[in-house]
Amino acid sequence: MGERRSSDARTMVVYVPFPMLVPFVDRERLERIAGDVEVITTPFEVEHDLRIAREQDPFAEELRTRAPALSDEQRGAFARAHVVFTLDVPMDLPPLAPNLRWVQCMGSGVGQYVSSRLPDGDILLTNGAGIASAPIAEWVLARVLQIVKRLPEHDASSREHRWKMALGGRLEGRTVAIVGLGAIGREAARRFRGFDVHLLGVRRSWVPGAADADVDELFGPDALHEVLRRADVVVLAAPGSDENADLFDAAAFAAMQPGAIFVNVARGTLVDEMALIDALGSGRLAAAAIDVARTEPLPADDPLWSAPNLYVSPHSSASAERYGERAFDLFCENLERFVAGEPLRNVVDLRDGY
Repeated sequence: MGERRSSDARTMVVYVPFPMLVPFVDRERLERIAGDVEVITTPFEVEHDLRIAREQDPFAEELRTRAPALSDEQRGAFARAHVVFTLDVPMDLPPLAPNLRWVQCMGSGVGQYVSSRLPDGDILLTNGAGIASAPIAEWVLARVLQIVKRLPEHDASSREHRWKMALGGRLEGRTVAIVGLGAIGREAARRFRGFDVHLLGVRRSWVPGAADADVDELFGPDALHEVLRRADVVVLAAPGSDENADLFDAAAFAAMQPGAIFVNVARGTLVDEMALIDALGSGRLAAAAIDVARTEPLPADDPLWSAPNLYVSPHSSASAERYGERAFDLFCENLERFVAGEPLRNVVDLRDGY
């Protein structure tokens, strides 16, 4: 997208519509960076299920009928804003925000922004990649160790007051595949390294001969099934883009080693959930852990809940601890770059498959 211009206005209008972020906004710090700054905090937030639906079918008219109408105050805030620091923005945003030049998203996933049509208004988008990568990577390790060490069986015996030995295995010496070497996948790889495993990485930007210091072997997407055949543990951390839809289908699970472990911290749309259930039911997979689902919240009668050896958590692998502070630090770093006309960190081009 090239270098970005700063606001031409004498007063920079920064709109922070997401309520969680407001307590962390230091106006004096913003003024030190950009001079005369006005901060607007009129709340705007999208319900989680609508946010997920926007990722899956961004241009559906049905979504636009479900979206709540903007209040006059919200319309006024978006109309005046030069910069927005948030999790959510409305669909079809450019006509509503004629002065908007840049949106800093607090999360790493940006699928919901496709429906906002930011490129139509030449609006720059940057995401929060890296803010939650460390805690999510810790969650991945916790789930894998939980499974390898058979901790759920120990807990069940404890609840039943039964002394029943259940010896776990060893992570050391196993082969771990990280599918998606972005911020989360990279942090997971670094933590697995401490357990003396052999690391395989799959990255979209791979070229022949490419290597990566955080994995022992690096592959491109075309080699996915080759990688799956070698891995004892597979961690899915790839972007939730259209090209990755149903990346893990029946063929992918069939390619995995018998007794392998599968972990998904990407998006539910990357997995054929019935194929996952079948792989668990047949014993092809020893266990799986998912923090995301195709439908969120996951309905109470969804078959995922009763799939054998499947550990489900409600999109909770990140940590709220220091999240707001770190998001604001990233925003301030990018604001300095924005004001100086320098390239920003974590730019996402929605026209490039993000």
